[in-house]
Amino acid sequence: MPQPKPELATSSSGAPPATILVVDDSPVNLQVLVRTLDGTGHRILAATSGKSALEIALRTHPDLILLDVMMPVMDGFEVCRAIKADAATRDIVVIFLSALGEVEDKVAGLQLGAADYIPKPIQAEEVLARVANHLAVKRLERRLRESRDQLDQELASAAEMQRLILPQSLPQVGDLSFAAHYETSRHVGGDYYDIVSLPNKQYGILIADVSGHGAPSAIVMAMIRAVFHTLPVPAVDPPSVLQFINRHFKFLWGTSMLATALYTVVDPLQRRMRMACAGHPPPLFLHRDIVSQLDCDASLPLLLMDLPNIPCYEHALEHGDQVLFYTDGITECEDNEGTMYETGRLMDAFHASRHSSPQQLLDSLVGGITRFTGGRERADDQTLLLMAYL
Repeated sequence: MPQPKPELATSSSGAPPATILVVDDSPVNLQVLVRTLDGTGHRILAATSGKSALEIALRTHPDLILLDVMMPVMDGFEVCRAIKADAATRDIVVIFLSALGEVEDKVAGLQLGAADYIPKPIQAEEVLARVANHLAVKRLERRLRESRDQLDQELASAAEMQRLILPQSLPQVGDLSFAAHYETSRHVGGDYYDIVSLPNKQYGILIADVSGHGAPSAIVMAMIRAVFHTLPVPAVDPPSVLQFINRHFKFLWGTSMLATALYTVVDPLQRRMRMACAGHPPPLFLHRDIVSQLDCDASLPLLLMDLPNIPCYEHALEHGDQVLFYTDGITECEDNEGTMYETGRLMDAFHASRHSSPQQLLDSLVGGITRFTGGRERADDQTLLLMAYL
Protein backbone atom coordinates (compact mmCIF):
# COMPACT_ATOMS: atom_id res chain seq x y z
CA MET A 1 0.00 0.00 0.00
CA PRO A 2 1.49 3.40 -0.93
CA GLN A 3 2.44 5.58 2.01
CA PRO A 4 1.17 9.17 2.23
CA LYS A 5 3.69 11.80 1.22
CA PRO A 6 5.07 13.66 4.25
CA GLU A 7 3.89 17.23 4.61
CA LEU A 8 6.18 20.21 4.42
CA ALA A 9 5.06 23.44 6.13
CA THR A 10 3.09 25.20 3.41
CA SER A 11 1.29 28.45 2.91
CA SER A 12 -1.94 26.62 3.69
CA SER A 13 -0.71 26.10 7.27
CA GLY A 14 -0.75 29.84 7.76
CA ALA A 15 2.94 30.41 7.07
CA PRO A 16 3.92 32.45 4.00
CA PRO A 17 5.46 30.47 1.13
CA ALA A 18 9.24 30.29 1.15
CA THR A 19 11.78 30.30 -1.68
CA ILE A 20 13.94 27.17 -1.81
CA LEU A 21 16.97 26.85 -4.08
CA VAL A 22 17.99 23.28 -4.99
CA VAL A 23 21.57 22.81 -6.24
CA ASP A 24 22.99 19.60 -7.73
CA ASP A 25 25.16 18.99 -10.78
CA SER A 26 23.30 15.73 -11.49
CA PRO A 27 20.07 16.32 -13.48
CA VAL A 28 18.62 13.11 -12.06
CA ASN A 29 19.28 14.13 -8.44
CA LEU A 30 17.99 17.61 -9.16
CA GLN A 31 14.75 16.21 -10.60
CA VAL A 32 14.24 13.96 -7.56
CA LEU A 33 14.68 16.91 -5.19
CA VAL A 34 12.32 19.15 -7.15
CA ARG A 35 9.68 16.39 -7.23
CA THR A 36 10.10 15.84 -3.51
CA LEU A 37 9.40 19.50 -2.84
CA ASP A 38 6.71 19.83 -5.47
CA GLY A 39 3.25 20.63 -4.16
CA THR A 40 4.44 22.20 -0.94
CA GLY A 41 3.33 25.65 -1.97
CA HIS A 42 6.85 27.02 -1.88
CA ARG A 43 8.72 28.59 -4.76
CA ILE A 44 11.33 26.12 -6.00
CA LEU A 45 14.43 27.28 -7.91
CA ALA A 46 17.09 24.98 -9.39
CA ALA A 47 20.76 25.29 -10.28
CA THR A 48 23.16 22.73 -11.78
CA SER A 49 26.45 24.34 -10.74
CA GLY A 50 27.98 26.21 -7.85
CA LYS A 51 28.49 29.34 -9.93
CA SER A 52 24.88 29.51 -11.11
CA ALA A 53 23.68 28.75 -7.55
CA LEU A 54 25.64 31.71 -6.21
CA GLU A 55 24.27 34.00 -8.93
CA ILE A 56 20.68 32.93 -8.21
CA ALA A 57 21.21 33.32 -4.46
CA LEU A 58 22.57 36.85 -4.87
CA ARG A 59 19.67 37.78 -7.14
CA THR A 60 16.71 36.14 -5.38
CA HIS A 61 17.82 35.73 -1.71
CA PRO A 62 16.11 32.37 -1.12
CA ASP A 63 15.07 31.36 2.38
CA LEU A 64 16.80 27.97 2.17
CA ILE A 65 19.32 26.22 -0.09
CA LEU A 66 19.65 22.47 -0.51
CA LEU A 67 23.26 22.38 -1.66
CA ASP A 68 25.21 19.47 -3.13
CA VAL A 69 28.79 19.29 -1.86
CA MET A 70 30.57 17.42 -4.67
CA MET A 71 30.35 19.62 -7.78
CA PRO A 72 33.00 20.50 -10.39
CA VAL A 73 34.68 23.93 -10.63
CA MET A 74 32.94 25.39 -7.56
CA ASP A 75 31.92 22.87 -4.89
CA GLY A 76 29.28 23.30 -2.21
CA PHE A 77 31.78 24.35 0.43
CA GLU A 78 32.95 27.26 -1.74
CA VAL A 79 29.35 28.30 -2.46
CA CYS A 80 28.48 28.23 1.24
CA ARG A 81 31.61 30.21 2.13
CA ALA A 82 30.69 32.92 -0.41
CA ILE A 83 27.07 33.06 0.77
CA LYS A 84 28.02 33.40 4.42
CA ALA A 85 30.64 36.05 3.63
CA ASP A 86 28.08 38.37 2.03
CA ALA A 87 25.90 40.41 4.40
CA ALA A 88 23.05 40.27 1.88
CA THR A 89 22.93 36.45 1.87
CA ARG A 90 24.49 35.25 5.11
CA ASP A 91 21.09 34.62 6.75
CA ILE A 92 20.08 32.06 4.11
CA VAL A 93 19.69 28.59 5.61
CA VAL A 94 22.11 26.16 3.92
CA ILE A 95 21.59 22.39 4.12
CA PHE A 96 24.32 20.27 2.55
CA LEU A 97 23.55 17.18 0.48
CA SER A 98 26.42 14.70 0.16
CA ALA A 99 27.37 11.08 -0.05
CA LEU A 100 30.46 11.92 2.01
CA GLY A 101 30.07 10.21 5.32
CA GLU A 102 33.23 11.26 7.11
CA VAL A 103 32.74 13.22 10.30
CA GLU A 104 35.43 15.68 9.19
CA ASP A 105 33.45 16.57 6.07
CA LYS A 106 30.29 17.19 8.08
CA VAL A 107 32.15 19.29 10.62
CA ALA A 108 33.79 21.31 7.84
CA GLY A 109 30.40 22.14 6.36
CA LEU A 110 28.87 23.10 9.69
CA GLN A 111 31.86 25.30 10.52
CA LEU A 112 31.25 27.21 7.29
CA GLY A 113 27.79 28.15 8.56
CA ALA A 114 25.61 25.35 7.20
CA ALA A 115 22.58 24.57 9.33
CA ASP A 116 22.31 20.87 8.60
CA TYR A 117 23.57 17.89 6.60
CA ILE A 118 21.45 15.34 4.66
CA PRO A 119 23.21 12.18 3.41
CA LYS A 120 22.76 10.75 -0.06
CA PRO A 121 20.93 8.84 -1.32
CA ILE A 122 18.24 11.15 0.00
CA GLN A 123 15.05 9.99 1.65
CA ALA A 124 12.04 12.13 0.79
CA GLU A 125 10.65 11.98 4.32
CA GLU A 126 13.94 13.17 5.79
CA VAL A 127 14.32 16.01 3.30
CA LEU A 128 10.79 17.26 3.92
CA ALA A 129 11.11 17.02 7.70
CA ARG A 130 14.45 18.82 7.88
CA VAL A 131 13.41 21.54 5.46
CA ALA A 132 10.15 22.06 7.35
CA ASN A 133 11.99 22.35 10.67
CA HIS A 134 14.56 24.83 9.39
CA LEU A 135 11.94 26.99 7.68
CA ALA A 136 9.94 27.06 10.93
CA VAL A 137 13.04 28.13 12.86
CA LYS A 138 13.77 30.82 10.26
CA ARG A 139 10.24 32.18 10.56
CA LEU A 140 10.53 32.30 14.34
CA GLU A 141 13.91 34.06 14.10
CA ARG A 142 12.41 36.59 11.68
CA ARG A 143 9.50 37.27 14.02
CA LEU A 144 11.92 37.61 16.92
CA ARG A 145 14.00 40.16 14.97
CA GLU A 146 10.88 42.10 14.03
CA SER A 147 9.70 42.12 17.64
CA ARG A 148 13.15 43.18 18.81
CA ASP A 149 13.31 45.95 16.20
CA GLN A 150 9.88 47.17 17.23
CA LEU A 151 10.90 47.12 20.89
CA ASP A 152 14.09 49.04 20.05
CA GLN A 153 12.03 51.66 18.24
CA GLU A 154 9.66 51.98 21.17
CA LEU A 155 12.54 52.23 23.64
CA ALA A 156 14.25 54.83 21.47
CA SER A 157 11.02 56.87 21.48
CA ALA A 158 10.79 56.43 25.25
CA ALA A 159 14.40 57.59 25.62
CA GLU A 160 13.62 60.72 23.62
CA MET A 161 10.59 61.40 25.82
CA GLN A 162 12.71 60.83 28.92
CA ARG A 163 15.30 63.35 27.76
CA LEU A 164 12.52 65.90 27.35
CA ILE A 165 11.84 65.85 31.09
CA LEU A 166 15.48 66.71 31.83
CA PRO A 167 16.47 70.39 31.78
CA GLN A 168 16.52 71.56 28.17
CA SER A 169 18.91 74.37 29.09
CA LEU A 170 21.07 75.04 32.12
CA PRO A 171 21.23 78.39 33.90
CA GLN A 172 24.25 80.58 33.26
CA VAL A 173 23.55 83.42 35.67
CA GLY A 174 26.04 85.81 37.18
CA ASP A 175 28.90 83.90 38.73
CA LEU A 176 27.28 80.47 38.32
CA SER A 177 27.76 78.26 35.29
CA PHE A 178 26.52 74.69 34.71
CA ALA A 179 27.22 71.83 32.31
CA ALA A 180 25.81 68.31 32.18
CA HIS A 181 26.39 64.94 30.53
CA TYR A 182 23.72 62.22 30.54
CA GLU A 183 23.82 58.75 28.97
CA THR A 184 21.64 55.72 29.67
CA SER A 185 22.96 52.17 29.66
CA ARG A 186 20.73 51.26 26.71
CA HIS A 187 17.70 53.34 25.81
CA VAL A 188 15.93 54.45 28.98
CA GLY A 189 17.41 54.65 32.44
CA GLY A 190 17.02 55.70 36.04
CA ASP A 191 19.44 58.62 36.34
CA TYR A 192 17.93 62.06 36.86
CA TYR A 193 19.23 65.56 37.38
CA ASP A 194 17.54 68.93 37.63
CA ILE A 195 18.28 72.55 38.45
CA VAL A 196 15.55 74.89 39.66
CA SER A 197 15.48 78.60 40.47
CA LEU A 198 14.71 79.47 44.09
CA PRO A 199 13.94 82.71 45.95
CA ASN A 200 16.76 85.21 46.60
CA LYS A 201 18.70 84.13 43.50
CA GLN A 202 19.39 80.67 44.90
CA TYR A 203 19.41 77.46 42.89
CA GLY A 204 18.39 73.93 43.80
CA ILE A 205 20.36 71.01 42.31
CA LEU A 206 18.94 67.49 42.44
CA ILE A 207 20.72 64.38 41.20
CA ALA A 208 19.24 60.91 41.66
CA ASP A 209 19.91 57.34 40.59
CA VAL A 210 17.09 54.77 40.59
CA SER A 211 18.23 51.18 41.02
CA GLY A 212 18.12 48.81 38.06
CA HIS A 213 17.84 49.62 34.39
CA GLY A 214 15.20 49.86 31.73
CA ALA A 215 11.52 50.72 31.90
CA PRO A 216 10.87 50.27 35.67
CA SER A 217 13.75 52.58 36.59
CA ALA A 218 12.72 55.10 33.93
CA ILE A 219 9.15 55.19 35.23
CA VAL A 220 10.26 55.83 38.81
CA MET A 221 12.73 58.44 37.54
CA ALA A 222 9.89 60.29 35.79
CA MET A 223 7.77 60.05 38.95
CA ILE A 224 10.59 61.53 41.06
CA ARG A 225 10.77 64.43 38.65
CA ALA A 226 7.00 64.96 38.90
CA VAL A 227 7.08 64.87 42.71
CA PHE A 228 10.03 67.26 42.85
CA HIS A 229 8.17 69.78 40.72
CA THR A 230 5.04 69.61 42.91
CA LEU A 231 6.70 70.70 46.15
CA PRO A 232 4.16 72.91 47.95
CA VAL A 233 6.86 75.33 49.16
CA PRO A 234 10.14 76.55 47.67
CA ALA A 235 12.75 73.79 47.81
CA VAL A 236 15.16 75.66 50.06
CA ASP A 237 15.64 73.06 52.82
CA PRO A 238 17.60 70.05 51.46
CA PRO A 239 16.53 67.41 54.04
CA SER A 240 12.87 68.38 53.70
CA VAL A 241 13.03 68.04 49.91
CA LEU A 242 14.38 64.48 50.11
CA GLN A 243 11.87 63.56 52.81
CA PHE A 244 9.00 64.95 50.71
CA ILE A 245 10.05 62.85 47.73
CA ASN A 246 10.54 59.75 49.87
CA ARG A 247 7.08 59.99 51.48
CA HIS A 248 5.41 60.08 48.07
CA PHE A 249 6.88 56.66 47.34
CA LYS A 250 5.61 54.95 50.48
CA PHE A 251 3.95 52.36 48.24
CA LEU A 252 7.47 51.20 47.23
CA TRP A 253 8.84 50.92 50.77
CA GLY A 254 9.86 47.36 51.39
CA THR A 255 10.23 46.48 47.72
CA SER A 256 13.50 45.88 45.88
CA MET A 257 13.36 49.36 44.32
CA LEU A 258 15.49 52.16 45.76
CA ALA A 259 16.96 55.47 44.67
CA THR A 260 20.00 57.38 45.83
CA ALA A 261 19.66 61.16 45.77
CA LEU A 262 21.56 64.32 46.61
CA TYR A 263 19.93 67.73 46.88
CA THR A 264 21.93 70.95 47.11
CA VAL A 265 20.85 74.56 47.54
CA VAL A 266 23.41 77.02 46.19
CA ASP A 267 23.37 80.59 47.45
CA PRO A 268 25.89 82.60 45.41
CA LEU A 269 25.08 85.84 47.27
CA GLN A 270 25.93 84.29 50.63
CA ARG A 271 28.68 82.21 49.01
CA ARG A 272 27.53 78.94 50.47
CA MET A 273 25.81 75.69 49.59
CA ARG A 274 23.75 73.38 51.78
CA MET A 275 23.18 69.75 50.89
CA ALA A 276 21.51 66.56 52.04
CA CYS A 277 22.35 63.09 50.83
CA ALA A 278 20.35 59.85 50.69
CA GLY A 279 22.83 57.13 49.84
CA HIS A 280 24.32 59.03 46.89
CA PRO A 281 28.05 59.43 46.12
CA PRO A 282 29.32 62.72 47.58
CA PRO A 283 30.21 65.39 45.02
CA LEU A 284 33.78 66.30 44.18
CA PHE A 285 34.94 69.78 45.16
CA LEU A 286 37.66 71.72 43.36
CA HIS A 287 38.78 74.36 45.85
CA ARG A 288 42.01 76.32 45.67
CA ASP A 289 43.42 73.94 43.08
CA ILE A 290 42.75 70.83 45.20
CA VAL A 291 40.08 68.20 44.46
CA SER A 292 38.41 66.48 47.40
CA GLN A 293 35.14 64.78 48.27
CA LEU A 294 32.71 67.05 50.08
CA ASP A 295 31.75 66.04 53.59
CA CYS A 296 28.18 64.84 53.31
CA ASP A 297 27.28 61.80 55.38
CA ALA A 298 24.43 59.97 53.73
CA SER A 299 21.23 58.60 55.15
CA LEU A 300 19.71 55.44 53.70
CA PRO A 301 18.58 55.68 50.06
CA LEU A 302 15.06 56.79 49.20
CA LEU A 303 12.13 54.40 48.63
CA LEU A 304 13.14 52.02 51.43
CA MET A 305 11.49 53.39 54.59
CA ASP A 306 10.68 56.58 56.42
CA LEU A 307 13.71 58.88 56.77
CA PRO A 308 12.94 61.29 59.64
CA ASN A 309 16.55 62.34 60.24
CA ILE A 310 18.48 63.35 57.14
CA PRO A 311 21.46 65.55 58.07
CA CYS A 312 22.21 68.82 56.30
CA TYR A 313 25.74 70.02 55.56
CA GLU A 314 26.89 73.51 54.72
CA HIS A 315 30.01 74.42 52.69
CA ALA A 316 31.46 77.79 51.86
CA LEU A 317 32.02 78.85 48.25
CA GLU A 318 34.82 80.95 46.80
CA HIS A 319 35.25 82.28 43.30
CA GLY A 320 37.00 79.64 41.23
CA ASP A 321 35.37 76.71 43.06
CA GLN A 322 33.82 73.91 41.04
CA VAL A 323 31.50 71.11 42.20
CA LEU A 324 31.12 67.86 40.26
CA PHE A 325 28.00 65.79 40.89
CA TYR A 326 27.88 62.29 39.42
CA THR A 327 26.15 58.91 39.58
CA ASP A 328 27.90 55.63 40.34
CA GLY A 329 27.67 54.56 36.69
CA ILE A 330 30.72 56.78 36.23
CA THR A 331 32.96 55.38 38.97
CA GLU A 332 31.80 51.76 38.59
CA CYS A 333 32.30 51.45 34.82
CA GLU A 334 34.93 48.85 33.90
CA ASP A 335 37.71 48.40 31.38
CA ASN A 336 38.17 45.26 29.31
CA GLU A 337 39.83 43.49 32.23
CA GLY A 338 37.06 44.26 34.71
CA THR A 339 38.91 47.03 36.55
CA MET A 340 36.64 49.80 37.82
CA TYR A 341 37.21 53.44 36.97
CA GLU A 342 36.68 54.40 40.63
CA THR A 343 36.55 57.78 42.35
CA GLY A 344 40.32 58.29 42.39
CA ARG A 345 40.57 58.35 38.59
CA LEU A 346 37.63 60.74 38.39
CA MET A 347 39.31 63.08 40.89
CA ASP A 348 42.57 63.00 38.92
CA ALA A 349 40.78 63.66 35.63
CA PHE A 350 38.77 66.49 37.22
CA HIS A 351 41.95 68.11 38.48
CA ALA A 352 43.75 67.69 35.14
CA SER A 353 40.96 69.53 33.28
CA ARG A 354 40.31 72.18 35.95
CA HIS A 355 41.30 75.12 33.74
CA SER A 356 38.82 74.24 30.98
CA SER A 357 35.37 75.73 30.53
CA PRO A 358 32.58 73.72 32.23
CA GLN A 359 31.44 72.01 29.03
CA GLN A 360 34.98 71.38 27.82
CA LEU A 361 35.82 69.93 31.22
CA LEU A 362 32.91 67.47 31.02
CA ASP A 363 33.80 66.57 27.43
CA SER A 364 37.33 65.78 28.60
CA LEU A 365 36.04 63.60 31.46
CA VAL A 366 33.69 61.70 29.15
CA GLY A 367 36.46 61.17 26.61
CA GLY A 368 38.75 59.77 29.28
CA ILE A 369 36.05 57.41 30.55
CA THR A 370 35.36 56.19 27.00
CA ARG A 371 39.07 55.49 26.46
CA PHE A 372 39.25 53.69 29.81
CA THR A 373 36.33 51.38 28.98
CA GLY A 374 37.57 50.76 25.45
CA GLY A 375 34.22 51.80 24.04
CA ARG A 376 32.38 48.96 25.81
CA GLU A 377 28.61 49.21 26.08
CA ARG A 378 27.63 50.95 29.30
CA ALA A 379 26.45 48.60 32.06
CA ASP A 380 24.82 51.47 33.97
CA ASP A 381 23.49 54.95 33.35
CA GLN A 382 26.07 57.73 33.56
CA THR A 383 25.44 61.31 34.65
CA LEU A 384 27.85 64.17 35.29
CA LEU A 385 26.72 67.62 36.42
CA LEU A 386 29.26 70.40 36.92
CA MET A 387 28.68 73.67 38.75
CA ALA A 388 31.34 76.37 38.44
CA TYR A 389 31.40 79.44 40.71
CA LEU A 390 33.48 81.72 38.52
